[in-house]
Amino acid sequence: MTYKKKMNLLFATIGLLFLSLQSCGTTEKASVYKPGRVWEFDVTVQDSSGIVLDSFQLNMKTRNSNVAEKAIRQITVEYEYLKNGKSFDTETTGIEDNTERIHIHPPRDSYFDVSEIVHFPFISKPFGRGFKTSTEMVIQKASFINRKTNEEINLAGKRIKQEVALVDSTTIVFKNKELKCYVIEGKNLNNIKELGQFSCKFYFNKKYGLVKFIYTTPWKSTIVANLKSVKF
Repeated sequence: MTYKKKMNLLFATIGLLFLSLQSCGTTEKASVYKPGRVWEFDVTVQDSSGIVLDSFQLNMKTRNSNVAEKAIRQITVEYEYLKNGKSFDTETTGIEDNTERIHIHPPRDSYFDVSEIVHFPFISKPFGRGFKTSTEMVIQKASFINRKTNEEINLAGKRIKQEVALVDSTTIVFKNKELKCYVIEGKNLNNIKELGQFSCKFYFNKKYGLVKFIYTTPWKSTIVANLKSVKF
């Protein structure tokens, strides 16, 4: 091995070590989404009249990112989709949970394919601090099914502006206890004529994090996920 290659390898190793140490430090600051925790959600899909069209379970599990993942995500989250107790899909993505915010990459398979269009679940810290922010994202690779026309809509390359804000606080009953939750609402600000108006609503609790989330589509169906149990 030449001297130049040896130095490149040394710098690459130092870089990976730095990223690893940096990630470990931020993981320790996670207030909710610490590695090794599990959230189980009951998901229902309803039409515009409130009639349930489908239902399934969504499990959300956090774990330490491996060496390769540490460069792109602080904490890794694995989603598992289950129907009648049997897994039918999985996906892996990430979560940011530090002293300033919680930012969750949501599930994006099955009916959650619409979650790419609106802002990802987000809340500033300390919980309850008001905020309103807009972002612009260029979609790299994604699509969703228009459930009204059964047409697949390709989102790749589209520039989507999104808005999200803390709008209220409320209580949600979980395990026979009332949890104080902060309500975050979001929507897409452009591509309304082409894609339609999508909106989202997230309910965050200081102890359990995201305990309920709702997506509403232009064809007026809703995808509702309610926290059923946790394993902390």
